[in-house]
Amino acid sequence: MELPEILAEQRDFLESTLRPSVEISFELRPTKPWESKLGGCPYLADAADYPRDSEGRPMMFLAQLNLDDMPPLPDFPRTGLLQFFVGDDELYGLEEKCEVRYLAEYRREEAGLLTENPFEAAYQGYQPFDKAGAMLFTPAEKPITTECEAFSERFFNKVSEEQWDALYEICYASGCRVGGYPVFVQSSPAYYDDGECDVLLLQLDLDDECGIMFGDSGNCTFLISREALQKCDFSEVEYDWQCC
Repeated sequence: MELPEILAEQRDFLESTLRPSVEISFELRPTKPWESKLGGCPYLADAADYPRDSEGRPMMFLAQLNLDDMPPLPDFPRTGLLQFFVGDDELYGLEEKCEVRYLAEYRREEAGLLTENPFEAAYQGYQPFDKAGAMLFTPAEKPITTECEAFSERFFNKVSEEQWDALYEICYASGCRVGGYPVFVQSSPAYYDDGECDVLLLQLDLDDECGIMFGDSGNCTFLISREALQKCDFSEVEYDWQCC
């Protein structure tokens, strides 16, 4: 782990908090139905199977992760697709239960699959990104986030101003990723603080390539309990987004 000399005394602690993660970047290009992507068309054979919200309206397809193509993470399935859907409204589905679908089996051929999102034209215009794109993955390790209570307990009023600034530079968990630590623009939710749901399934943060932004410079998080993840049970995923 690369650290500036000013944080040499904090090295042992920071390294003890490292968590594996997968950092996400984007490429503006058409995607195949089974590829990892932001927006576009999910892997789907029949439009009748597309998820709908509590009022029967088609949900917004946000993202898809191909776990075969993603660097492995502890407790995550090593194969299959994860699809993320949220309510299609001006609050990006914040008050609607999200839907995360896990497809353990899929095929890498277009025959019999939809190649265009059957409901994208009917969206109400509230997508939190400007352009759809393919996801690119980079494995990484990230230290404790500034959002953790242990961060404040360890460092607040106990390091110099220069050290504090350097710690924030390294530990602020911005960016798009799977696994590792999340960042909350305003405050961490109770289910994260109490450890009930603290595994990061997906974070979508500000990104220039696809124009991602939730509200005013905000981001979104999907969190799950480790027990549920180990069982591949994605029925109770917690979805939240916050902005400045």
